[in-house]
Amino acid sequence: MGERAIMEKQEYIPRTVRDEPLYELKSVEDLKISSLYRVRIDGKETDVFCNEFFHFAIPVYDRKGQEQEVEVTIPDDGKMVKLRPASAGVSFQRDGSVLRFRLPAGCRVIVEIDGDLLCPLYILGTERVKKPDHISYEFQKGKAYNIGTLDLKSGDVVYIEEGALVSGMIRSRMADHVRIIGNGILYGGNWHEWNKNGAEQMVVTVLGKDIEIRGVTMLDGGSWHLVPTACEDVRIEDINILGKVITGDGIDIVGCRDVTVRNSFVRANDDCISIKAEEFRDPSGCADVKHILVEDCLFWNAEFGNALEIGYETRCDEISDVVFRNCTVAHCEYEGNQSGGVLTIHNADRAFVHDIHYEDIRIEDAQEKFIDIKTLDSKYSSDRVRGMVSDIHFKNIEITEGAFPVSIVRGFEMKHEVCRIHDIYFENIVVHGKKIESVNELRMVKELSDGFHFRG
Repeated sequence: MGERAIMEKQEYIPRTVRDEPLYELKSVEDLKISSLYRVRIDGKETDVFCNEFFHFAIPVYDRKGQEQEVEVTIPDDGKMVKLRPASAGVSFQRDGSVLRFRLPAGCRVIVEIDGDLLCPLYILGTERVKKPDHISYEFQKGKAYNIGTLDLKSGDVVYIEEGALVSGMIRSRMADHVRIIGNGILYGGNWHEWNKNGAEQMVVTVLGKDIEIRGVTMLDGGSWHLVPTACEDVRIEDINILGKVITGDGIDIVGCRDVTVRNSFVRANDDCISIKAEEFRDPSGCADVKHILVEDCLFWNAEFGNALEIGYETRCDEISDVVFRNCTVAHCEYEGNQSGGVLTIHNADRAFVHDIHYEDIRIEDAQEKFIDIKTLDSKYSSDRVRGMVSDIHFKNIEITEGAFPVSIVRGFEMKHEVCRIHDIYFENIVVHGKKIESVNELRMVKELSDGFHFRG
């Protein structure tokens, strides 16, 4: 199948933040329309956009639970069709190049043709966000906007209507009760070259309380897409993040407390979710991290980074009470830099990382490591001492297909410093239908670590 570039492995190059984009958007038609796929929802044609790595449609529905009739036209030469996630239980009928299936509103689905991971179709239904009475900034359907950097104040509401295309960055500092909502697209692809990273983060909130991001799609950022920093009471729900370049993390939760990420889709060519503490934008980012919940989400980790990550920057005293629950990893692609993995903790600074829970996680394709937990001194480290990792819980985790990847748990030892990772709990871990009951069965490399407990 075509309509994509054959390219070399991307390389990260440090860059400075631009004052303006490479070019301004003229209209919503600046987004490229796919010539590979067509999508009809309940008989109505739906726009399918694309770039060099994926194609996507964002149908908006009005009521959860209702089923939608979906018709997808695929390339004529497509032989094998697969719908992910398998756990969604969506089956299709095929008539030549036309697929038909019923999709519950709120269910996101990926169409893969002949196993080609550079030409998938994402159908990313989101619930309609009604226009609120109070709006500080409104971006209307059918229009393109070039906002540069939009600075928000306490109480500001940004509403990006379905069909609106907004290029730029949104920032807040010491602003509470901020809402960024709607069903439109926040776009970063005109701020960097198509196959190279940038330095501009798309949404950054610093030192705020009561922050809500709902319904929007963030597309093609050149760096981290969504970055709450030193914030409390952050609610991220029903969003889509579609990144394609190295360093294009999906969501980076930096030095925050009481954060919920729910019912969202992240496709990132670096970490999908990363929880950390560092001096990002402000020294306050080196705050303890606590009460983080990520649930009911679908992830695709492309070539670089990790799927569900804690680290590398852990410059605080504690990172604790983090829960990843009821999530599916459609793909965790091969990186080849000895750091990529699905469920990962890289404690490269001083934090005590503990009481971390991974529950009801389905992994459909893990090409690098399954579990990767390390205390280490790395190029990302700033603290002079290493932190401890303990009380890590894995419950109801399953790899359903693909490779059986290695896992690694490794502590840290220097002449005057020893950090032994300890107390790792496993309950109902299943790989390719077989329950895993020991470190050896898990194909795990274990060094400078103690206390591995298998239950059930």
